[in-house]
Amino acid sequence: MSDSAPGNLQTAGLVPLHGVVGAALKVAELRKERVVIVGGFVRDLIMQRDIGDYDIDLVVEGDGLGFAHELRREVGGDIREHGSFLTAKLTSPFLEVGGNAPLLSEVDIATARSEEYPRPGALPVVTPTTIEKDLWRRDFASNSLALPLSIFRDFLAGAVAADALSLHVVDPCGGLSDLKSSTLRILHPKSFVDDPTRLFRAVRYAVRLSFHFDKETLSGFYEAVKGGALATLSPRRIWNEFVCALDEETPGEVIQEFVERGLCSHLAIVDPDNAERVIDALDIITGHRDVVSPDEYRHAAKIILLGALMTSGHEAVAQATSEGGRMLKRAAAIYTGTISGNEHLSKGDMLARFGIHGESSVLDALLRESTS
Repeated sequence: MSDSAPGNLQTAGLVPLHGVVGAALKVAELRKERVVIVGGFVRDLIMQRDIGDYDIDLVVEGDGLGFAHELRREVGGDIREHGSFLTAKLTSPFLEVGGNAPLLSEVDIATARSEEYPRPGALPVVTPTTIEKDLWRRDFASNSLALPLSIFRDFLAGAVAADALSLHVVDPCGGLSDLKSSTLRILHPKSFVDDPTRLFRAVRYAVRLSFHFDKETLSGFYEAVKGGALATLSPRRIWNEFVCALDEETPGEVIQEFVERGLCSHLAIVDPDNAERVIDALDIITGHRDVVSPDEYRHAAKIILLGALMTSGHEAVAQATSEGGRMLKRAAAIYTGTISGNEHLSKGDMLARFGIHGESSVLDALLRESTS
């Protein structure tokens, strides 16, 4: 749903990050609710990793949906809520101020909750709980960290140093220790079975952060793959995990790990027999991703994946991605080099064509169009 009431902090539709944080603390105080930032944002702050365009996940010990609507009244923007999951998403033109804080793209707000999976691969049934218990339902210990919102405010103001943030972190699952040892550790033995999308996330995090799996996580990973956990996911959900991988700094490396660790064994989004060509093409376009927008780059990468599927006997898998017949035909034509010479190519199409075929004339044309 979306509200249209004006926000108290809005000026020409723009809201600074520190204003959002201040407004959230004001709402928390008025409602007498405990509010923390959770997840990868906290992990990256502690690791002092570069944080660019980011979303912030807030967990409210109380009524997250009510909190979200109150915050919306303060800062404006749009709100979408998912009542069955006790979550809401607030979007607005949030701005970086002073060049030091991350650029905020959206705010996700959730009631602190526990989860039960009615069957493997199903979406969870949630019930309200404490923040500490909420952290135990998450995927990996290194992501199960919470930072009080007031401490983040003080960090933005320079009152708390980056290397002191860990002193204030809520860490019931031992995630800080895992950060120090570069370890990726699941919190429950059946974590990968309950939610097999964690298999893909585990690989993405391991590559992105240069982390290793601990013994139990490694064992649980391969038991889930060999036990058929991937079959409990719809083709669209599996495809979405590959699309997420395309946004990584080294997508070719991530997808190569997907293949080598058996994550294409149920649905061959990347056929092992064709993987080398696909990964080489992804590596090539990744080296030129700065000449196009992020959306154009993602389009090019998807063209490579879909084109390989359409031309290697996996057309049914390509169709299961739900990307649409027009996109699939275009991908096949670009991948095989049979696209009409007089057909207009977008920048994403041109980048994909260069990655697949290595035509220097296509790259030259792309560079001219990007600088014109």
